[in-house]
Amino acid sequence: MGKITISRRSFIGTGAAAIAVGTPRRILGANDSITLGIIGCGGRGQRLLKAITNIPAYRVVAACDLIQDRADTAAQICEQYKPKVKTYIDFRQMLRREKLDAVIVTTEEANHGKCVIPVLEAGLHCFSEKPMDTTVEKVDQITRAARKAKGVYQIGYQRHYVPSFQQSIKHIHNGGVGKVTFLQGMWQWAYGVGGRYRDMEISGCWFLAQACHHADVMTWVMNGNPLRCVAMGSRMEEYENPPEYCAEDHSAIAFEFPGNVIFSYTHLMNCCDQFCGEKLWVYAEKAGIDLIKGMRYPRPGMGEPERLGEESPDWDEGTYQELEAFAKHIRNHEKPLSNVEVGRLATLTGIMGGKAMYNWKKKQFEPSIVTWDDLGSTT
Repeated sequence: MGKITISRRSFIGTGAAAIAVGTPRRILGANDSITLGIIGCGGRGQRLLKAITNIPAYRVVAACDLIQDRADTAAQICEQYKPKVKTYIDFRQMLRREKLDAVIVTTEEANHGKCVIPVLEAGLHCFSEKPMDTTVEKVDQITRAARKAKGVYQIGYQRHYVPSFQQSIKHIHNGGVGKVTFLQGMWQWAYGVGGRYRDMEISGCWFLAQACHHADVMTWVMNGNPLRCVAMGSRMEEYENPPEYCAEDHSAIAFEFPGNVIFSYTHLMNCCDQFCGEKLWVYAEKAGIDLIKGMRYPRPGMGEPERLGEESPDWDEGTYQELEAFAKHIRNHEKPLSNVEVGRLATLTGIMGGKAMYNWKKKQFEPSIVTWDDLGSTT
């Protein structure tokens, strides 16, 4: 196949060709493999494929990327499958030509909706990386498509598939710590913001592209959306040839949830090693919960520390489990733990944080207060 002839930015502005709505899905037998295609074969796509090749439920048959070399690399990762994985640079051709049960979408954040909606409208199951997309309008479009889709739609908020998070948050929801009073988190890295993430037209902002994982956890804890937020973000690093909309590399955000619960969060890059890592803490009347460590720490005089789940020290933990679960959800035709309603809350919270730190009209970082109603979501 020839080299790419369309730019990534041009792709974002191009409407996807219609795929037949309501195409019947294949009924899977107990021993049938799930035939899988992937759209987007960069770093994250390749990471998922390496996991998928170790899950017997799947058989990858097609890989699509605007860059042919990436599609070829994906095919090489999947060389165990016979016949050989076919490669495409046009995902619409892949959907038309291949007999697929499901599709993985790991494109740039601003391209998720352009791929997810046609996949769902084709009656196929879809696993898409987070966030759902980068604008409220596109999140609403995906939400509508997913709510009426025949196939399973799962979003890559993988902490929903990590037992320590499940156990700790179940303990909170069952009243084990009393009323939640405050939330705190941080995610700090030794390196700077690189690649497509620098460009907010592609990624939305760095907080949305990455830290929406933590926004997801706290909306999960609170069983709903924040009411408003205020944020400050900026860049400490001078990038060579930065895009016009260059993403933040450090930010501080405060969200207010119902009941006067505040979620205080920092997202920092270029830290010394000793300052790197992630924290997610829940403060409550009876105890505090360290969600990363899976520990319950009681208030003074109210008992001893208690382990609720195994520590989750790896930021990528849950990736393998969520892909195993996707196959299970498909076979049982059941709602994923990370479903459209979960993904909508987490993604809109991420967009909310970005809007509160950046003024798109002025093209500059500028702190402001943004309410949930300000987002204007119609779903």
